[in-house]
Amino acid sequence: MFRRSSKMWSLVVVASALGLPLVAGCPDPETAAGGKAKGPRTEKATQWMKRAAEELGALDLAEAKDSIDKANAASPGDAEISVLAARIALARLDFKSAAKALEGIDTSEAASLRARAFWYSDDLPRASEELSKALEDPSFKDPWAKPVRELAGTQGTGRKPFNLKDSSARVVEMRMPRDLGTMLMVPVEVDGQSTIAILDTGVPEVILDQKGRSSPGWVSIKFANFDGTRSMEFRDVPAFVQDLSPFTKGQTVPVGAVIGMNFLRRLHLTFDRLADQLVLRRDEPPAPAQMTKVAAGYYNGGGMLVRSTIRKEFEVSSGLWINTGTDVPLAFPEPIWKKIGVDTKTLPTHEGRSLARLLNIRLGGLDLGPADAVGGVPQLEEALAKFKGIDVMGQAGMGFLTGMRVTIADGGRWLWVETDSNTPLILAPPSGKEPKPPKPAAPKPTAAPPASAAPPSPAGFKPAPPASATAKPP
Repeated sequence: MFRRSSKMWSLVVVASALGLPLVAGCPDPETAAGGKAKGPRTEKATQWMKRAAEELGALDLAEAKDSIDKANAASPGDAEISVLAARIALARLDFKSAAKALEGIDTSEAASLRARAFWYSDDLPRASEELSKALEDPSFKDPWAKPVRELAGTQGTGRKPFNLKDSSARVVEMRMPRDLGTMLMVPVEVDGQSTIAILDTGVPEVILDQKGRSSPGWVSIKFANFDGTRSMEFRDVPAFVQDLSPFTKGQTVPVGAVIGMNFLRRLHLTFDRLADQLVLRRDEPPAPAQMTKVAAGYYNGGGMLVRSTIRKEFEVSSGLWINTGTDVPLAFPEPIWKKIGVDTKTLPTHEGRSLARLLNIRLGGLDLGPADAVGGVPQLEEALAKFKGIDVMGQAGMGFLTGMRVTIADGGRWLWVETDSNTPLILAPPSGKEPKPPKPAAPKPTAAPPASAAPPSPAGFKPAPPASATAKPP
């Protein structure tokens, strides 16, 4: 177990801006028909391929890999089997296997998937080459492709993506401002300029606000602890450019950057929103004594998904989009509410959204018990439909994840989830009452750092107070 600070958060149900061009790993490219197999596809291969597709759809990635390997063995060189094998490998962040599966397949779809494998493994020249091939096909459409080709092409010559400055600290503990709600928002420096960044597991890339930039480019990003004495600075960070207003609806401070999974999975990070704590590391930390490992998967190597089960009148198991870029807790579209036996017209509403309490939610093998969830989130169903080939039933935002401490481990392939006595109070607050955690011991007084040691704060940003004695050490 772990201990938290005494301040408790109420669940705040806020509208999520979804359906963005870069959400969840980008829409599936529209391509011409794929290539042909070297020989007729056997019935056995067809059956294994069908099973692999179903297992990928259910986010059962270990079984999907086993099934697609058997399909490949039964019909070597089959283009459709090879493409499905690449998608399964990308979902597992196995970039080498994704590229290998597509050897000899010359469609634009195959080229775009190879490009993703090369891009996420930092092979810029080959990513650029494959995207150039894909973009020669007039039927190929993917908003991710052109900015990546621009970044990986002449702009990327000689660059080492996410290059950590030698003088950087091994561990940086940051305090997340409490007055900004439950989202993962921290002060950073982008090319030496102070701003606020949202850490968003729901998108694949770093995105900078278009107000200050007109085209994608390479930047440096620096994280520092609350008094500026420790920092980690990353150079050669690839950054897209987009209007960030959909990410910042309802926020009171300007946000200059959104940091997605291609960067986050490299930070060995732990977040504990209730304790206002974010820890970044050079290396993988030791596993906590009491935690549950939850496998994570990704659509085309991008936004984070986990396998989940929810229960009300009936039970449904499917993928769940882990989206730290929103305050919303659990959210499901109308078809999912119907599947679990809930008529949303009969539910109470809060700020225009229907509200219900699930009897149980399970993340991977972790049973969390009852949890509040909402319906009526604008554009949620459309956003979930972008996960082509994977059945994603809803999203889990920070209103839900505030109830636990989470470490992104093994390059993003696993979540280490820790819970405590506050977790059920966050997920399903007692009716009409604010959750009340145990009162922590008072922190020991410490000398204030010199004024010159503190990094400049962006306009409107108020630094969080120093950590309480209950904050977990890095």
